[in-house]
Order: sequence, then structure tokens, then C-alpha cells
Amino acid sequence: MTYGLGKLYLMGCFLVISLCIAPIAYADKTGLTSGRPEPMVFDLIDPLGAKKGEFEINTLMDYSPRTGQFQWSPEIEYSFAKGHAIELELPVENSTLTAYKVSLQGTLGELLQKRMIHGWQIIGRRENNEKEFAGEALYINDYKFSEKWSTMNMIGARHTRFNEEGDFFCLANNSVFYQYHFRFAIGIELNSEIRNHYHYRLTPQIQYAFTKKAFIQFGGGPSQLNDEKRTEWLITTRLVFDF
Repeated sequence: MTYGLGKLYLMGCFLVISLCIAPIAYADKTGLTSGRPEPMVFDLIDPLGAKKGEFEINTLMDYSPRTGQFQWSPEIEYSFAKGHAIELELPVENSTLTAYKVSLQGTLGELLQKRMIHGWQIIGRRENNEKEFAGEALYINDYKFSEKWSTMNMIGARHTRFNEEGDFFCLANNSVFYQYHFRFAIGIELNSEIRNHYHYRLTPQIQYAFTKKAFIQFGGGPSQLNDEKRTEWLITTRLVFDF
């Protein structure tokens, strides 16, 4: 996909989410067991509308069968106010800590008779290898078509370095889910980055809740986020525990 087509894609996303910006009441319940599955690769800090005092730990794990590279990212998340949360993430490649990430997330509210909930997320990171700081900002929108079908969409931008060499590029995450049972859902997630060209990662996935406090996400698929000329196939899982 060329840069021009990428611009058309972003314009379409903005047209969709522009209808959704209006604060109303917060949600009382979110997450897989209440009918709002969340994407696995681009993780929310806490479900939008989380109650004050909720605490979560989770770990994302990626494995490349071609290279044998293993990446994992333990995270600690805390909801310090209703609908607002903070996260510390430590991305690790094999056994090397590659970055520090701190994120903030807020809930703007609900609309369309509580079918829709939306919010924002800001991410700051320090890349250990380059000793540089980077940041991201995204708008988040979660919509339930029915009791079974839902979609979550995020759109925003990343600043690669906070100096004269830093670049901006666009980010998008689009996912669709079918919740077969309150414990089980299937979905597909598309992560997109538009720099000079279009880069993507596509991840079909399943989600299973052992209890209301613990669930697993598992999937895999092709990725060209790091190199648009080579497709990397990744196996991915995330383990989540709420307290």
C-alpha cells in the first residue's frame, strides 16, 4: 500500500470515530466476562470505564519460529480513579530489557445507549539501546453491535525520538470479536503503522476466561511491522490476572 492509500485509510478511520466524541456516564463493567473483549497485541491499560482501585498484572509473549526470537512484556496496571489507569511495562527481548514504558489511560464516557464507550491513551517510553525517549497518543473506541459482536478501534500517532531527529508516524489498531460464550471469544486484530509506507501485523486470536479474574489470549499471524519486504510469522499469547 502506498502512502496515498494510507492517507485514505486514515481519513476513513477519522470519519468513523468523529461520530463518537461525546462524554456521557462511565461503564460499570468491561472485559471479556461482561461482553467486551479487548485486542491482544495492542493492550489497553485497564478496560475502559474500570472502577477505582482495580489492579492487574499481565504478560504478552511473542515467538518467531523462523528466528527463534522470544519477546515478552510483563505489565503492572492500576486504576487510580474511575475510568483512569496507569501502567508500567518492561519489554524484554530474550533476556535483555530493551525499554521502559509508562502509560496513562482515561475514559471519556458512553453513548448510543451504552453500546459505545471511548477514551484515550498516552504512552511514554525510553529505548535502552539508543538511550532515547519516544511517545504515543491514541484515541480508543469500543462498540457493541449486538450481544455477540463487538469492535474496538484505536487511532493515533507516535513520535520516535524527542529530538531533532525524531519522526512522526500514524498508528491504528482495528479488531472485531465474536463472543460465543461469556468465557470464550474469537477475534481478529489488525495493527497498522504508516511511515513512508504501510506496515501491518494481522493476528487472529482466541480468548478464554478461567474466572472473572484470570484469562488467556492466544493467536498468531503475519507481520511486516519491522520490515515491509519480509513477512514474519509470530505466535503470540497474553496471560491476564486481575485483583
